[in-house]
This record gives sequence, structure tokens and C-alpha cells, in this order.
Amino acid sequence: MNTSKAEKDIINLAHEWIHAVGQKNRLALERILAADFVIAGWLPDGKLADREFYIEDCLKPVAVEQATANYGDWSFRFYENIAVVNCIFRCHALVAGNEWGGVFLFTDVWIQRDERWQVVSRHSTPIS
Repeated sequence: MNTSKAEKDIINLAHEWIHAVGQKNRLALERILAADFVIAGWLPDGKLADREFYIEDCLKPVAVEQATANYGDWSFRFYENIAVVNCIFRCHALVAGNEWGGVFLFTDVWIQRDERWQVVSRHSTPIS
């Protein structure tokens, strides 16, 4: 597969995103997530979480050990300065001493503003 520069940029940002969550790096999250970012699949009952709620939730002090995460099966569709991206995300960790993780299908919408990509929406679906 011939990967375009935009695809490489978005893949790199996705990796930076998960690293920023692990490092509790607010500045990196604010750089990657657009001001109008929303996420589905983060809260119960189909509720959407906005950028500030998501960032605050990611920054909560909780003991995370043995964390692993990887992406695969990327699919990109581009519409001018918008990218709709699907991928499979696998993760595992001990969170506060409890096993956590799984395999998820992510659907992200990225927008290019001022020559840089930011994510405006994520939908996460667990894969059984």
C-alpha cells in the first residue's frame, strides 16, 4: 500500500494521542483534539463527551500498569481537508489493579486547519 503524507501524519498523530493519554499530557491532547471534538462510546448510554470532559477524564490520577496499545487495519477516505479514518485498536492494561482492555473499531473524523490535522470526532465500538 502506498501511504500518502496525510495518512502518515494522521497515523503519527493517533500514536501521539494514545501516548499523550498515557503520559497525561494536556498540552498534547489540546493540540491533537479540535476545540469542537466529541467522542461517542466513551460514556454509557450513548452519551457524547466533549473535548474538556474527555481530557479531564484522561488526566484523572489512576494507577495504570503494563499498558500495551496498537493500531492496525487503517482505512482512509479524504474529502478536501477532511479525512474519515477507520482502524482497529487493541489495548490492555492493569487499571487500579483490574484487567482492562479489548479490541475496538475506531471511526475518526480529522480536519486539516492551518496546515495541521486535528481530530473532531471519534466513535469507538468494541469488537467481540
